[in-house]
Amino acid sequence: MSIAQVVHRMSTDNDFANQWRIDPEGALAKRGLWLSNEELAFLKAGLKRSGQNVNEVHLADLLRKAKNWG
Repeated sequence: MSIAQVVHRMSTDNDFANQWRIDPEGALAKRGLWLSNEELAFLKAGLKRSGQNVNEVHLADLLRKAKNWG
């Protein structure tokens, strides 16, 4: 699974997005998804760059970065 696919899943599946905020690895595992350690670290860091509310997901920023990823 690619980062772009995970970001897309977050944007279309509220249950997945909510579980990701609590337990990213668990959210992936529950659905049989996998990311490399580097991809997981990047995605976790990217989702925490929102400023005041670290739990807020800013998918637009990640989608712009991931638009050319496979």
